[in-house]
Amino acid sequence: MQSWLALVLLLANFGFFQPQAPGTSKIEIIGMGVESYHFGEKISFQAQLTHPEQVKEVFLFLEPSGEQPRTEKITPPLDGQVKYDYDLAQKPVRSFSTVTYWLQVISTNGETVTNPKQNLNYEDNRFTWQSLDTGNLQIRWINGDRAFGQAILNAAQRGLHSAESLLPAAIPNPTRIYVYPTATDLQGAMLDQLSWVAGHAIVDLGTITISVAPGPEQDYDLDRQIPHELMHILAYQVAGEGYQRLPQWFTEGLASLAETNPNPDYQSALTQAVDTRTLIPMASLCNAFPQDASGAFLAYAQSASFVRYIYQKNGTTGFQKLISTYQNGLGCEEGVNASLGGSLEQFDHRWQQEVLGVDTASLALQNLAPYLISGLLLLALPLGFGLLMRQKSKKNQVSLSKEDA
Repeated sequence: MQSWLALVLLLANFGFFQPQAPGTSKIEIIGMGVESYHFGEKISFQAQLTHPEQVKEVFLFLEPSGEQPRTEKITPPLDGQVKYDYDLAQKPVRSFSTVTYWLQVISTNGETVTNPKQNLNYEDNRFTWQSLDTGNLQIRWINGDRAFGQAILNAAQRGLHSAESLLPAAIPNPTRIYVYPTATDLQGAMLDQLSWVAGHAIVDLGTITISVAPGPEQDYDLDRQIPHELMHILAYQVAGEGYQRLPQWFTEGLASLAETNPNPDYQSALTQAVDTRTLIPMASLCNAFPQDASGAFLAYAQSASFVRYIYQKNGTTGFQKLISTYQNGLGCEEGVNASLGGSLEQFDHRWQQEVLGVDTASLALQNLAPYLISGLLLLALPLGFGLLMRQKSKKNQVSLSKEDA
């Protein structure tokens, strides 16, 4: 009995069995989670706090993948029931990202209580998605039956084989493909999307969104769009954070090259541009494409043809050298020179000559003609003025000679 008493006294000396003073019970966060969310509108969070009379401050923390953390201050609830709507219209979260969230409570005596972090997969829940998963690929679609889902998967597997043959790498696990029935539905999910864009790759999330409707044209559209976007993800896997430094003509040309059913209208666009002398200098396509649909289409056509030309001359090794060079921080034009042994302008001229049949020397002379004419005029004016003054001087001398006679 004495030994038990001694043990109790020893534990008491270390703080065990000491009753807490009234009003100092530890706050607990119970049932923290997402009650519901409406895509593009709001996320509704809820939690229950014990001992609400001791709560001084409440904070909600959110970390959407690939974005800066956000902090929301919540008015401490008198009844301990936390209800908070995060406004997605005012503070958007990237579509299809993973949102990590947690609650932090500070008590009146300065203690901090935090619940374990939780995740929300911020998927477009305006629609009911059907699913088909295999290996690294997760297929999601809205309209169409199981056969349509299988067609999407088949196109993805063909596209992955095509992309990997150009740039050997592995896609992330999982890689998600969302297929909307219309471009309008897609643009409602990707808020910064241009009206003419039918597909998009969220490269750091391993997510693809495209718009293809079930029907006779579905296989053509799937074989064009899915490989294109898969190549963007593959290029990101190789380049990492350096992906943002890759020239746009390179990333889009590479993606177009991966298409298992290329756009047949690209060639006619190139032919027309050659005939009308409206080709865009490749150096102008380093950082951005034209915003209008027709200008962008020509930029895509040129990039696809130009990158194919680089592939024919340098193979996959040329692509890997370009990516490595841009990862090291060189600019668009410097990167071509360092990795391929020639300037971007030189490659542009050779591509136009060898692929498009453009006589670049004659074209350059024609482009310089206005400047040459202006230069000749500038030279001719003082020469003509000088000749005129010499003739006038001679006439004056003749007149003086006659007067002397």
